[in-house]
Amino acid sequence: MRGDRGEHAVLTRSLRRLAIYGTMLGSMLLAALFLIAWNGWEFGHSLFSHLCHQKSERCFVFGASHLAVCSRCFGIYFGMTGGCAIAWLQTKKVFTLNSWMGVILGICALANLLDFGFEWFGFYQNAIWTRALLGLLLGMSLVLFVLLRSAYPMDRKEEKAVSMRLPERG
Repeated sequence: MRGDRGEHAVLTRSLRRLAIYGTMLGSMLLAALFLIAWNGWEFGHSLFSHLCHQKSERCFVFGASHLAVCSRCFGIYFGMTGGCAIAWLQTKKVFTLNSWMGVILGICALANLLDFGFEWFGFYQNAIWTRALLGLLLGMSLVLFVLLRSAYPMDRKEEKAVSMRLPERG
């Protein structure tokens, strides 16, 4: 019968690889956002216009112009990159589903929804840093939820089914 150590090592290795790629791609995206703003490149703003409303009063200013995404989108991208980096730096023992990750993700999503709704209906005007912080929490919790959920250990029934399908290596 195939032991769960080999199964989880392969799964964890692939998730760590995914976290490394997510960290690298997220870092490149953030660097591109800063370069676009620093140099004032208009093509970058038109490129990101499909992903974000880009209202200048809701964007951070960096260099010659504002970033090509709003503060909430920037926070989400930064949080996703940070979440990938955290997952990449964790030991293999941490790659199990924490039952609170779903609750934390739900709270972050609800906080963003409430913030959006309260501003939409005119109850209050939130600050640029509030949007960025809520976006950061949402992006980070989303990535950690997906990565940690993917590595949920199999129960005995699933292990038995897998071991019956896969031939044992000698």
